Amino acid sequence: MANRIRIKRRVSGQPGSPATLLNGELAFNEVDGNLMYGKGLGQDGNATSVIVIGGDGTFATKSYVTSAVAAVDVSSQLANYLTTANAGSTYLTISSASSTYLSQASASSTYAPLASPALTGSPTAPNQTAGDSSTKIANTSFVMTAVANLVNGAPEALNTLAELATALGSDASFSTTISASIGGKLTKASNLSDLTDAATARTNLGLGSMATQASSNVNITGGSIDNLVIDSGTF
Repeated sequence: MANRIRIKRRVSGQPGSPATLLNGELAFNEVDGNLMYGKGLGQDGNATSVIVIGGDGTFATKSYVTSAVAAVDVSSQLANYLTTANAGSTYLTISSASSTYLSQASASSTYAPLASPALTGSPTAPNQTAGDSSTKIANTSFVMTAVANLVNGAPEALNTLAELATALGSDASFSTTISASIGGKLTKASNLSDLTDAATARTNLGLGSMATQASSNVNITGGSIDNLVIDSGTF
């Protein structure tokens, strides 16, 4: 009689490996078609691990994979994950299983494009730090703060550029004009010593020649004196 090799097997029940195998022992699970081998020598002759070494359930042929992939309804799976029930709102929908699998819902009216968006309503933006001169979006709070800092408590009648221009006489050379005007004035500390034409100034004041005579030697020529009373001294 020919020698026979018998392999431990499982004909029904759970797929997968048995809990234990002896070292070098083989086992075949008819449920999933896998052939297993007891690897390594542990206590009492049991294997330290059970590995799959072959069988119908170990490897998949190209035909099997192709059939399995073809059986998957991709459009239905995507629709299941990209709908209101799963995503919270319909950002992406399946519009046509044969051509357009992913399309933006109402892209022309509901969502702003990334490039040059035309926002409506009352969109908000973070409040940037005062003095920030980058290309970040400046909200109304940032702008109003910058304007307030520029005005810095100026009175109502002088807190716009137009009001300031009017106050300066709309003179683009205001500084030169004022400097020239101040340069033509007498210096207070000079006590009239900086007059360029003292004689003309005396004439304009009606002082005549008496303004240049000493008080102890006054020479009066012409004219008359009425109601003169001399209390003492010599006239």
